Amino acid sequence: MLAAGYFTLAVIPLFLATFAGLPYGFWTELAGAIGMVAAVMLCLQLVTSGRFEFLSGRIGIDITMAFHKWMARLLVVLAITHPLLFLLPLDLSRPNSTWNHLVALINRPADIPGIVALLLILGLVGLGIFRDRLPVSYEVWRASHGLMALGAAVATLLHLLHAGIYADATVSRIYWIVLVVGAVALAIGVYTVRVRQMHRQDWTLSGKRRLADRLWEIRLTSKASKNLAYQAGQFAWVAFAPRRFPLFDHPFSIASAPNDAGEFRFLIQEAGDFTAAIGDLETGTPAAIDGPHGSFTLAERQSGAVVLIAGGVGLAPILSMLEDLARRGDPRPVRFVYAARDAAALVDPRIFEPWLERLDSRSFILLDRQPLGPGQRQGPLDRELLTEALEGLEPTDIAVMICGPAGMMSAACGGLTSLGVPPAHIRYERFDYRGGPATAKDRAIIRNFRILALALGVAMLAFAFR
Repeated sequence: MLAAGYFTLAVIPLFLATFAGLPYGFWTELAGAIGMVAAVMLCLQLVTSGRFEFLSGRIGIDITMAFHKWMARLLVVLAITHPLLFLLPLDLSRPNSTWNHLVALINRPADIPGIVALLLILGLVGLGIFRDRLPVSYEVWRASHGLMALGAAVATLLHLLHAGIYADATVSRIYWIVLVVGAVALAIGVYTVRVRQMHRQDWTLSGKRRLADRLWEIRLTSKASKNLAYQAGQFAWVAFAPRRFPLFDHPFSIASAPNDAGEFRFLIQEAGDFTAAIGDLETGTPAAIDGPHGSFTLAERQSGAVVLIAGGVGLAPILSMLEDLARRGDPRPVRFVYAARDAAALVDPRIFEPWLERLDSRSFILLDRQPLGPGQRQGPLDRELLTEALEGLEPTDIAVMICGPAGMMSAACGGLTSLGVPPAHIRYERFDYRGGPATAKDRAIIRNFRILALALGVAMLAFAFR
């Protein structure tokens, strides 16, 4: 349904343009079609940014962000192709005519907003691709990314209204104004509303402790014993005073099960500017939460058994599910696999053993490096261990939840599917599809993205050939 909605929004301007007058030549029509579809895609990029629960809460934050990144690259291709097609067909007998035509397009006042939009789009995608290599903080990158996206949307609207080949059609103008203004308003509104909400909250840091090397557990408590209604496995955006507003919040998986105590826990690994100082936070520091978010949960997943696989800080949502299963007295067999880099990075098993003891469970603890302690295995996670973990279970009747480093998740997913576990029964949260080899599930997701892109391409060609 979401894909159908995306396609419909993208082709509406093509449909409206077919009633706006006689068509121009093929290349002009194709250039116009590409420009209009690219404009819609730019607006929808504001919505697929991961902050809208009505989207990411249904298909998962990993798929939402993978789609956002994939379509951003396609948007760049379309945005570059759009002006170049206006130069076709080439007149080989007059080699200077193409250049003169290009100069005329660039110098035309009505096209200046389009040039600005193109440059901003190129900058946006470039910042996204090279984010990890830029010598700026995450907050600076995030602010610049958002401002450039809003600027590109406004510049695109001005370009559409003043230079669009169907700009005189009243219905089309209304569509573009509603679409762009609506997307910009949503993007600004999500931060405006959340700033107000976050400053009204009374969450405080009630405790912290180091669980492993560079891994901290923090506890947040509401003075009014307020509960956060969430499901085991979800995450929230968290910010601490004095910077309790969305620009400075960060996403962390909740490590505790839903409860009525007005307290919950996060596991945070020291990995960046903000998290490196997490251990310096003082008890009593005011905090703000935006959540819950995500669909990485066991809710409504009917199965005969549950397999939980965690690596590193990916233990957080798995702990939440494990505790929740134990508190509810879930009768299903549970298999728990936990992998860490070495003994220093391993969370003390006494933290999760009480929950395992209350379940029909078997656990497997892996370390990539020796020395190994009692009950520990040599990693990495491989097919042999997965075969042992699934012993006695029906592969087609289990729910698998995986969270950890991308390489480990890819290996686990590949191993499980080779053992007969349907990909639809395997769920994981991965924010970056560049890490680790693609799994069968990854390939299916990307294939769906390509089908949507192909459908858009067919619609643009059909418009140009009409």
